[in-house]
This record gives sequence, structure tokens and C-alpha cells, in this order.
Amino acid sequence: MKIGPNLRAVVAARGVPMDEVREALGWDRETLDRVLADRLSPGISELLRLATFLGVGISQLLGGDQESRQRAVKTGKDERIGVDRRNALHYESLAQSFAGRHLEPFVVDLYRAPETEPDLSRHPGEEFLFVLSGELQVTVDGEPFHLEAGDSLYFDSLLPHVLVSLSEHTRLMAVLYKGESMLQLTKGHGMKSLIEAARLAPRQKVVLVCPDPGSLKAVNKGIEEGILEAAFLVGDPDRVRHSCADLLIFEKQYRFVPVGAGDDHEREAARIGVELVASGQGDLLMKGGINTAVLMKAVLAKETGIGTGRRLSNVSIFELPGVERLIFLTDPAINPELFAHQEAASAIDIIENAIEVARALGVERPKVALLEANEVPSANIPTTLLEQELSRRNFPQADVYGPLSYDLALYPDSVRKKGLTGNPVAGQADIIVVPHISGGNFLYKSWVFTMGAEVANVVLGARAPIILTSRSDSELTKFLTICASSLYGHYLRRQE
Repeated sequence: MKIGPNLRAVVAARGVPMDEVREALGWDRETLDRVLADRLSPGISELLRLATFLGVGISQLLGGDQESRQRAVKTGKDERIGVDRRNALHYESLAQSFAGRHLEPFVVDLYRAPETEPDLSRHPGEEFLFVLSGELQVTVDGEPFHLEAGDSLYFDSLLPHVLVSLSEHTRLMAVLYKGESMLQLTKGHGMKSLIEAARLAPRQKVVLVCPDPGSLKAVNKGIEEGILEAAFLVGDPDRVRHSCADLLIFEKQYRFVPVGAGDDHEREAARIGVELVASGQGDLLMKGGINTAVLMKAVLAKETGIGTGRRLSNVSIFELPGVERLIFLTDPAINPELFAHQEAASAIDIIENAIEVARALGVERPKVALLEANEVPSANIPTTLLEQELSRRNFPQADVYGPLSYDLALYPDSVRKKGLTGNPVAGQADIIVVPHISGGNFLYKSWVFTMGAEVANVVLGARAPIILTSRSDSELTKFLTICASSLYGHYLRRQE
């Protein structure tokens, strides 16, 4: 991932001193010089931090202004990225630099391999094959097609299909049409960067407990978009195949983990799902058609769970219209109150969970606003006094201040009008911490339903991210949740 010229262009366009870029990334001068000279490629987290600091999408750093406008992107013959599968197949992407593309063009080299069982493929969209040399047999939904050099085939790729080389070596051009990608559906550069970073990160294995159509559809989108490598489907296989018959389109990526259909079906499925994550076989734990309380009980089980001793909390990640950064809201879903037993220290886990996920998504030093109705501490509102106490604590990786009203947390104009100068958080908050779940829930739903904001959700505090999607969540929200959880899981492993 060489970004030197593109980084120079973005920094010049934004008028940001290069030393500020270096300081924001925590680089020394030698590291910055090597990145600018394309002698060093930044990591995924550094790309996110750069994109967040400069207020651009990752695609602009990777492909420059031409790519960000998606007009035309050339891929030189020496720039193609090759992938080998077994010994019988090699393919090279012809457009890996074009962000949000609907088409996936490849040059494919297929070799005769009589001793190897050919791969059966099935994926949403359409596929076009053009044979450049050699002979090829393509079987689509049981019907064989014999192709020679110059022949082509167009078919519905949701149908099961197999490619077999009839000659020692067959070369072809394959173009996959995926339909509308999630990257095209997102509106802001922050969420686009989140998707692009998740695509660049190592693919994750998700453990889906009690699959149902809604959850499996989200998993399929994660596989299709290159975020998920495989999915453990924990539950009764017969029930899953019956209820999700039309959605079982990635057979090679599924790992069925049988659970009996008795009275304890959900409890046993939750135990096995958590065990797969605890043993390192799965990276993400995802709720399907199972009661949330049952799944959480397995997560927090003392002997077999994946708890860390921290309070579990939900962080909702928003891209709000008119706010040029991602906003992290906590906790609108799990904890009824920020302060347990009216103790300030009880809120630390929730705050640190949010700080951790913000850092995982590119915010180097998050600014945390402890929200209340008024910025003036008062005994009439006890939470304001507890928030004031919290803001006096030292948080090594963040600036934390409270109480702050909603307008003073997010909007610099309000800060200027009220004369709250010199405050490290006011008007600049990355993280909004609410004192009660009701306030968080009101904000969440007003941002989503009234403002049309895009959102992802991550449940933190365990040894792995937990994905709790709701039936009311949009397909985009579910997909963004998988992306955010994948990046957070990647961050957790780097900290080990």
C-alpha cells in the first residue's frame, strides 16, 4: 500500500503542515520520509488514523484524487495482484484500485488437475467468461458448456457452477458483477473508510449462534464483500437448512456446528458458540435467532465464558450530517445507567471500552464528552457531580470532560457563544457518554430515523467483539456493524 504521492497531494490540498501529520500519527521524521518516498507502507490502523485526521476517505490515500472521483483507474500489467488457489488456479485482479466498483474483472489461469475435485461456486450477481486460450468446460446448474478460445459465457452466478480446464492450461477473462456494493450505498467518507479498512484487514471467522434469515443474510454480505473468511453456523442444521434454504449460497465458507433440537437448544448453542471463540477458532461472536440474555449468560460464564472482568457495553458509531468526524455514542443499548451504585469509578469500564474502539477505528486520542442536560454541576442533578469527578481523573489515552450539554459537546458555535474557551473537549467530542440508557436510546433513534445517519454497533468488554443485530436494523447497519467489529477484533489481537 504505497501512498506517498497521494498523501502529499491531500496534505497540500488541506493546507495541513506535514509536521502536524507526523505528530498525529506518532511518527518520527525518518518514518514520515519513508512513507512519503514509498519505501514504507503504513498499516491498516495508520491508514485509518491518517484518513480520520485529514478528513478524507482511505480510497483517496490509496488511489489519489482520480480514484476518489471514480472516473478512470489504470492497472498496469505489473500492478495486478495475483492469488493462487491450490495448484490448479491462479487469478489476477484487473481493477483492485477502483473503490466501490460493481464489476470484478480478472485474468484467470486454469490448469488441468484430474486428481483434484473442482470447486463448486455460488455467489450473488452475474458472471461473464471469455476464453483467451485453451479449452474449458463450465457446468452451470448441472448443464455443461464446452468453450474454446474466442467463446464466451454469461450466466447467473447464484446458480451453482464449476470450471474445469480440458487442456493443460486455459487462460480466460472473468468479469463478476456483484450488483450494488455497500461502499456505494454509504454516504460519508468516514463510513467508506471503515469499509475499506475492513476489506484490507485480515478476513475474520464469525460464529453465528442460532442462524436465522436476517443474521445469515448479513453474514453473506460480509463474505461477499471480503470481510469474513468463514462462518460457523451453530444450531440445528436441519432447522437452518429449512429456514434459510435460499440463503445458503456460500457452502465452502460455512462450517455447520450441530446442536440438538431439545428444550436446551439455545443454551447449548450459546455455550458451544462461546467455546469456539474462547478456543480461538472464531474471531467474532454474532447473535442469530437466540434470546440475547441466553447468549450473554454464556459470554459471562465464569469458567467457560469470554468475559474480561469489564462491564460489557454497546458503542454505536455514527456519521452525522454536518459533523466532519465519526461520533461514538455509549451506551444506548445495554447498561441502564452509567453509574452503578452512584459511584464515579463504576463508569470507567464503559468509558475505556469506547476509547478503545475509537482508537481501533483511527482516532488516536479521543475526546470524550460526559453528557448531561446542563454543563454546570449541581446537587439537583447528582450525575453532574459524578461526571465532574470523572473528568478530574487521568485517562492516559483520551481527554475526558463533563458535564457537557449536547450542543457544547458537538458544536463549536455553541462553545463560542457560551464562552467556554480552553476546554479540551467542548465542540470537538468524538465520544458521547450518556448518563442513562433512555437518553442514549433517544439520541440513537433520532439520529437514525430523523437525521438518516449511518450507524454501526459494537459490543465490547469481552475477549472478542460481540455482534448483536436487531430485526429493525437496515442491511447497511448490519454490514457496517460487521466491518466495525472486524476492525476492533483485529485491534484486540494486535494488543495481545
